[in-house]
Amino acid sequence: MKKHTPLLEKLFAKDYQLIDGTDEIFELDLALWEYEALSKKELIDRSAYLKSVDGKETTHFRTCNLQNLEEVHKNSSFRTKVFFLDGKYSTGYATHSLFPYRGKFHPQLIRALLNILDIKPGHTVLDPMAGSSTVAVEANLLGIDAISVDLSPFCELMGKVKTFALNLDMNILESIVANPKEILEKLKKDRAPEYFKNNKDDKKRSYYEIVLLAFLDTVGFAGRSNSSIDKLFPRVLERYISTIKYFQEARQKMDLKIGRSKIIQGSVMKLPIDDNSIDAIITSPPYSFAIDYLKNDQPQLEYLGHNLEVLRQEMIGLQGRGVENKLEIYFNKMDQALGEMKRVSKKNAPVVIIIGTNDIQTNGVRLETKVIELGEKQGLKFELNLKKPIRGLQNTMKEESILFFTNQK
Repeated sequence: MKKHTPLLEKLFAKDYQLIDGTDEIFELDLALWEYEALSKKELIDRSAYLKSVDGKETTHFRTCNLQNLEEVHKNSSFRTKVFFLDGKYSTGYATHSLFPYRGKFHPQLIRALLNILDIKPGHTVLDPMAGSSTVAVEANLLGIDAISVDLSPFCELMGKVKTFALNLDMNILESIVANPKEILEKLKKDRAPEYFKNNKDDKKRSYYEIVLLAFLDTVGFAGRSNSSIDKLFPRVLERYISTIKYFQEARQKMDLKIGRSKIIQGSVMKLPIDDNSIDAIITSPPYSFAIDYLKNDQPQLEYLGHNLEVLRQEMIGLQGRGVENKLEIYFNKMDQALGEMKRVSKKNAPVVIIIGTNDIQTNGVRLETKVIELGEKQGLKFELNLKKPIRGLQNTMKEESILFFTNQK
């Protein structure tokens, strides 16, 4: 038999170990990119995919192991518990598990992108279609400042909670949630309490928003199960508090410096951001009309008092009749969005767009091909299309494209 050297031994030097679960081609690709782009110290401090370097465990690996996920999910269903424990290093760490949002980014992927784009503390990264603000959370974990923009007020709430919960006073939070039954009586109405409309400058407002998000998570949970909100809310709230508590303990032990976030409700087609002020953009637009995010978030948005039809007129991917008309409107809006990304980002800033195509819905029109064309028309130089497979949706959408551009100004 001819002698064979295993792939990982060919790619990485001896004493470099990959983190558990790094087994897909795109993950190996990004791990190799990190390995080639970062110094040994940077790999230990920032790497998304390495477990250890020269026998020294990386910060990400150690932080994830300090978060006590077994205890956090002790009352979760077996399926939920397995999901988060399996995603211990990829999706279930820090505050990402607070309201697991449909269609959200893979956090470990975003950490790797920040590394290979050479985005560091002192820089500002923007996600102009932010969803649940995964980019902002990952940036903040690396000490990087972030701006999240999304048209949905519910996404604004998720982003504010997930970034605020990275660095807060646990004593204040635990005092607020001391009586879950009393909290539930105040929240269990047709609409959110007036407090959230009238007390925007209250110092404790961010803490109350954590409780509000836990309630809205419970509303969705109850709709998918046979249990009532009364039974589920104490469990969900306990999971939120323990998630935040164990992350706070890990953050303090690892001495993590958390970056700042600005979470804005607004449109990617008219960004409330100065020209030439952003060091990098990482975002993922709606995949045309693959998911109706407003319908998906209807209970939460109506509870917060928002008119879905008003939002529907502005949101990308939710207008038009018939495939051809829907795609025409979608690409017109994406053209405006790409123009805004060019305007606000600095010269030579990287712009990364993650997008997938549901061929059945688009009659074979590839969204990534058109977005590359529109980006180049706006002056964004296309650099690379890195393919990422999608698990669980193989029948309709097999992969996503990670499109790398550079703003040439």
